[in-house]
Amino acid sequence: MRNIFFFLLLASVFFSCEDVIELETEAAPGQLAIDAWITDESKPQTVKLSLTQPYFDKNPIVPAKGATVFVVSEDSIPYAFRDLKNNGEYVWQPSFPGEKILTVGKEYLLYVQYDKQEYISISKVNRVPPIDSINYFKEKLPVATPDNPRKEGFQADFYARDFRGEGDCYWIRTYRNDTLFNKPSQITVAYDAGFSAGGRSDGLLFIIPLRASITPELYRENEEVKVELYSIPQEAFFFLQIVRTESTNGGIFATIPSNIPSNIRNRDEKSKIQPLGFFGVSAVSSMKVKIDPKKAIPKPMGR
Repeated sequence: MRNIFFFLLLASVFFSCEDVIELETEAAPGQLAIDAWITDESKPQTVKLSLTQPYFDKNPIVPAKGATVFVVSEDSIPYAFRDLKNNGEYVWQPSFPGEKILTVGKEYLLYVQYDKQEYISISKVNRVPPIDSINYFKEKLPVATPDNPRKEGFQADFYARDFRGEGDCYWIRTYRNDTLFNKPSQITVAYDAGFSAGGRSDGLLFIIPLRASITPELYRENEEVKVELYSIPQEAFFFLQIVRTESTNGGIFATIPSNIPSNIRNRDEKSKIQPLGFFGVSAVSSMKVKIDPKKAIPKPMGR
C-alpha cells in the first residue's frame, strides 16, 4: 500500500503540469549580426551580415543589405568586401592565383558601416601546425545511437603536434565528402593540445579525444575525410565554447538563453546600438584521405 501511495503521489506531480500558459512577448528592435571569419587561404572570403529576429519568429533570416565592409591589414592595406548577390553576403575575391588577405603574425581590422553606424574589431593571425597524418581502423559499436547512427564503419584519427609555448588555440573542423559536420555539438576547439588551459599539454600531440573528434559518425568505404585545423585567438576559443554550450542548451535543466558576447563594437563608444557576432582570422592547415579498407590500421589497444 505504501508503494501504491508513493506512485500515485508521483503521478499527481507529473500530470498536474499540463496547463498551457500563453506568454505575451514584445519584440525588441533587430540587432546587426556579423559573421566574419577570414582565413589565410587563397579563395573567396565572406562576411555575412544579417538582422536578429524575435525568438519565436520562424521566418527566413533577414540579410543586412547596403553595408560597407572592409578588412584592413596592420600595413594599412584595405580589402573591400562586396555584396555581389544582394543577399547580405559580402565577398572578397582573389584577383590573381595565390592572392590572399592574411599573413601569420599580423593584426587585421574589420570595418563595417551599416544604417549610419560604424562597427570595428581587431584580430591577430596566429601560427598553426601542419597535420601529419590521418589514420583509421575498423570499428563496431554495441548499438547505433542518434549521435552515431552507423553501427559499423571506420574510426578516423588525425595527428598533429602543438607548438611549444602555452596559449595556442585551435578549431578542428571536419568534412565527410566535402560536407562539413556543422552541428553545434560537433564544434571542437583545443587549448594547446588539450581541452583547456592548465592541462599540461603544451608542445604535445593532440590528446586522443581531440584526434578522434573528426569521427562524429563512423565512415564507410570510399568516403573522403577532410580535416582543417584553424589557428584561433584565445577570445575565439572561449566564444566557440559558449556557442556550443548555448546551442545545445536544452532539456529540463536548461538555463535561460542569453546573447553571446561579441568582440565587435560600435565605433561610437557612447552609442547604445551594439552588434552581435564575431570577427576572427585564422591560418589553416588541412589534409584529406579516402577510406580504403586495405590501408586501415589495426585497432589500437585501449580503444
